[in-house]
Amino acid sequence: MLLAIISDIHGNTHALRSSLQKCDELGVDEIMCLGDVVGYGGNPNKCCELLRERCDVVLMGNHDAAVVGVMDTDYYYDAAKKALFWTRNQLDDDNFKWLYSLPYTHVNQEIDSAFFHAAPILPSAFYYVVRNEEAQALTRMKTGLLSHNFIGHSHLTTTYAYRNNKVEDVTGRYQLKADTKYLVNVGSVGQPRDRNPDSCFVLFDTETRQMAHIRNSYDIAAAAARIRQVGLDEKFARRLALGV
Repeated sequence: MLLAIISDIHGNTHALRSSLQKCDELGVDEIMCLGDVVGYGGNPNKCCELLRERCDVVLMGNHDAAVVGVMDTDYYYDAAKKALFWTRNQLDDDNFKWLYSLPYTHVNQEIDSAFFHAAPILPSAFYYVVRNEEAQALTRMKTGLLSHNFIGHSHLTTTYAYRNNKVEDVTGRYQLKADTKYLVNVGSVGQPRDRNPDSCFVLFDTETRQMAHIRNSYDIAAAAARIRQVGLDEKFARRLALGV
């Protein structure tokens, strides 16, 4: 099975449509979304509708949780908080209820894979894994990890391998070994932060255990213009072209 794992759409329909088209071109069998459907971007309802139509599983991200009221918005800085409240007011009832219903995790034992928005420790707390030290902390729960563990949240593309109670950064090595467990940051569709503005998601062949981060361009200017049009913070528009 060819699986696409997308995350961190953040209300960016221009990036989402481009990524979904890429999935079609690649012959993807299933699409998993790791959350943060909304927040920062100007098209929250359209993103919800596209994901409801196209994805086999969608998880709840921290921005989704804050928008529907199951996470305290005081965690966020002022501009992000304004975007959350704006999004909450924009969502129609069906999309609001759908976001509220999303699970925090998904496990598929048949392909030995688990899916989270953030670190697989207390998923509703949305901890980051962006440094080796944070990945190392997960060695204490190594037996709780499956062979393939996919996360979003950081908007980065790092991959960590766990073997013999040790962790190694193996970013860029995409043949997954059978005797090793992996934690994969899948990147962001709608707001990459690895200094590459192109949308990013993971393509995973569950039979060959080959994995790749797929990058594709989209109309960044149009996505930025939509953010400005609805009156959200200028930096949300500006950062799209910078990949930060």
